[in-house]
Amino acid sequence: MFANILVLFAILAVAFAGTPQSTKITASVKDTPVDGIEGLNVNIAAPFKFQDYVVGFKYALGDLARAPEAVFAKRTFENDDGSKVSVDGNYNLADKLLSVAANWNSDKMGMSLSADADSRDKLTAVGFTKDTSINDNKFTIRGAYDLLKKKISGDGTLDIDQGSINIAYDTEDKDPVLSVNRALDDNNEFKPSVSLKSGQVTYGYKRKWDGGSIDSKLFPGDRVELEWTDKGSGGSWSTTAEIPLDDKSNTKISFGRDWDY
Repeated sequence: MFANILVLFAILAVAFAGTPQSTKITASVKDTPVDGIEGLNVNIAAPFKFQDYVVGFKYALGDLARAPEAVFAKRTFENDDGSKVSVDGNYNLADKLLSVAANWNSDKMGMSLSADADSRDKLTAVGFTKDTSINDNKFTIRGAYDLLKKKISGDGTLDIDQGSINIAYDTEDKDPVLSVNRALDDNNEFKPSVSLKSGQVTYGYKRKWDGGSIDSKLFPGDRVELEWTDKGSGGSWSTTAEIPLDDKSNTKISFGRDWDY
């Protein structure tokens, strides 16, 4: 099965080898193992540079013989004050749903604002990020409001020597989570977190090397999550796995490949 998937990705790489510079072709497979080509759940996104825009289309493997499932366009504008505004539009052909994500960012002010909307629900989410400092240490606060779920979420991160401390909360779970990221050296990070409501602890560990990394999380008594990234000269592989501790046969694996041209 995995050999067939790798062959498929190789064919995609050859098929798009003549695309313009600055194009990134993305293909992803989710929740394997699966049976048959129709069950591979391969999603392909192919953007192209057109003047000041990035435009493209999205396909699911089973729909390649028909029209793409979605088309999209992106553009970034730079203002006189140095701030940037990016607009990302996506039109789903089957649902006839137009969605737009907009972001304003100012490095000078250390702030960004975002908004999501679509043609069915109108404004769906808003958010902000603000960078400041506490005793010469960087402090980042983030907040978001989901208008559909009526949920407010936020977190704050304080960067300290060789690491950071984060606390996150949302009005749906009502469970503050405290996380610590501690760099043991240039290649290894220890990242535990604890629920301040239930006391449940999650253990995280990240190993980095030239061109890649693997990020692991252990949820005691439940599951292990792994995320592996491997960067190459023409793009990168990303692989994630969710492994239940009680039944390994229910393991789910997802992976994708980006080709940079």
